[in-house]
Amino acid sequence: MSARIRKIVLFTSQDIGFSLVEMLAKRPNLSLFVVADRTIRDDTYGYRSAIDACHTLGIAHVKASRVDETVKARIHEFAPDIVVSAYFPHIIPDDVIKEPPLGSINVHPGMLPLYRGKFPTPWYILNGEEYFGIAIHRIDSGIDTGDVFVQRQYPLPPAITGHELYRQTMIEGAALLAEHLDSILDGSITAHPQEGTGSYYSTIEKRYHLDWNLSAAMIERRVRVHAKPFLPAFSYLFNRIIFINRAVKVELESYTAQGGGRILQVDASGHFIVSCADGCLLIEEHDFYPPLSAEERATHLRAGNRLE
Repeated sequence: MSARIRKIVLFTSQDIGFSLVEMLAKRPNLSLFVVADRTIRDDTYGYRSAIDACHTLGIAHVKASRVDETVKARIHEFAPDIVVSAYFPHIIPDDVIKEPPLGSINVHPGMLPLYRGKFPTPWYILNGEEYFGIAIHRIDSGIDTGDVFVQRQYPLPPAITGHELYRQTMIEGAALLAEHLDSILDGSITAHPQEGTGSYYSTIEKRYHLDWNLSAAMIERRVRVHAKPFLPAFSYLFNRIIFINRAVKVELESYTAQGGGRILQVDASGHFIVSCADGCLLIEEHDFYPPLSAEERATHLRAGNRLE
């Protein structure tokens, strides 16, 4: 007797969607229908498209910025055994979630109940964590509160940026789902209730004006979270905006506290050291807007000037 083919509706987007379509399309025991979206922001940040993968591999799919009645009808006609959500950027209606006999599951970047919420990944960096997590859990009426099938911790590299971490969670999330999906489908692993009150995190501000009176560690984390290709954290220096893309903590033997934002040293390459509440940062990558001429750089990047 041949194994039963399981029918999956995959709600997804971005790199994780591209990877999952490629992975799951190769499995003879699965039939896949994909609901995905693609935005200008995805192209701007260089994410791969699940829709492109569907076109290449001949996978049935629909591009949807919302799950309307037309999309629901396509899903109902497909009659899925399970719904899988993996970084889908829109709300999935309750009637779609509750329809499949095996229910609905979600891939989430958190060690649940910690790091629930819409966009928790930057907060791993801002909170100074040494690890990040991925969970596969049932979707219920709460926000990332459903029973957990499997979750795993991964080391958080000390210099990773917000964009790099977001992409890394998609790589690990796709791999974790691919590893355990068959066991979820055949019931050989059981979901368990979450324990504890946990924590919730939402999006961070798209534009961040640096506060130089914070600790050097916190400013360095803020710079990493917002680093390119996102809009880098910024400050003001006289009549210019300065976008800071990379900052590294350094020690100065002669340093004495003198308030945050003071330029302490400038080297020949244009790197410079700035004071913070409790130490110093070496600014290794920055851009001025409007750009500075050579003469203006000599005036602006001078020890004693202060970033605001």
